[in-house]
Amino acid sequence: MNLADDSRIWIFQANRKFSSEEKDIITAKLKNFIADWNAHGAALLADFDLPYDQFIVVGVDEKQASASGCSIDKLTKIIRELDSEYNFEFLNRMLIAFEENENIKIEKLPTFKSKVKEGLYNNIKVFNNGISNLADYKSSWVLPIEKSWANTLLS
Repeated sequence: MNLADDSRIWIFQANRKFSSEEKDIITAKLKNFIADWNAHGAALLADFDLPYDQFIVVGVDEKQASASGCSIDKLTKIIRELDSEYNFEFLNRMLIAFEENENIKIEKLPTFKSKVKEGLYNNIKVFNNGISNLADYKSSWVLPIEKSWANTLLS
């Protein structure tokens, strides 16, 4: 993503990998969206990435113009459109993404918590989709479980 490190970001996680056709469609839709994205008439300096072919990360450099409630609603709208077309569950915050043996896995939060407490997930990396700036995305989006938000679940 070609933005300043203090840029604001939003992370949307899909419940599965994008097919190559889906990735092409998502890329085209997001390029069109970002080209026209504005806040109260001021163009937003924005970019996006599709890491692991399973996430959408959208960023805005707010030094030029801040994303307003209306502009964030527009972003949510395009995410909802993609979601309704492909059933990715982008806005389902009860799904947890983690990496195990180089594979991205998605689990419902209660199941994930239970398995961590049982000691079934010791050597995994956990995604923190709640981070909100590009610097944190680059440095701490994916962390070993013991350094992640899920470390409190470890016995």
